[in-house]
Amino acid sequence: MKWVSVALILSSLAAFSWACCTPDQWEGVQTTFAGYSGYFHSGLIKEYNYVAYDFENKRSAMYMRYVNKDIEAKLKYLVVFDDDEGGMLYIDNLGKGTCFMKKLEGEFRKSCIPKEAKSYGPYYLGLKGGYKVESYNLKGKHMDVIVTVQPIEEDVCAPISELATGLVGHYKILRTVGFVDITPGIKNETVFDVPKDCNEDWSSFDLPLELSREDYFLAV
Repeated sequence: MKWVSVALILSSLAAFSWACCTPDQWEGVQTTFAGYSGYFHSGLIKEYNYVAYDFENKRSAMYMRYVNKDIEAKLKYLVVFDDDEGGMLYIDNLGKGTCFMKKLEGEFRKSCIPKEAKSYGPYYLGLKGGYKVESYNLKGKHMDVIVTVQPIEEDVCAPISELATGLVGHYKILRTVGFVDITPGIKNETVFDVPKDCNEDWSSFDLPLELSREDYFLAV
């Protein structure tokens, strides 16, 4: 799939509602560093993730290496939506062989920057005239977010980074997300296979802070 063909698909949707959107299908590497400070605990969460995003089929997948002080885990984080039945989240602990699932409300999140976001305009990383990017300031559910993208075609952009600050529960959060080696399309659809060992239902519980993606815009 070429970037230009993706632009044609998205242009009719994005022109009226969004500043820009990622392609409907993409994958790559996503790293996250999140510092947190609360009444009794503080620390740094580190994630090193392979991610796949598929808006055409309303699903996303992430293979995550998670580190928080002495806690380290390898997880598969899968979101799958059905037009008639809503969405399901599966988090599979690959090291322990345990998995839980959670019913999701609403619709599958489109990876876009809203029109109401404040644009800081285009600029160049490094040498002027070289690597052109654009940044936007917008509000998440709990956080103030600056998103940086690389324009690809009209209304189509590739994610570069997200920087977020805010208060979630009793914790002050500073989080940065970076993206590298982003490519259009999905090479191997088995990343979206539902884990077979998922049988613990967490639908009545809130997600732990580090697993919630409510404030993400382009990140998976």
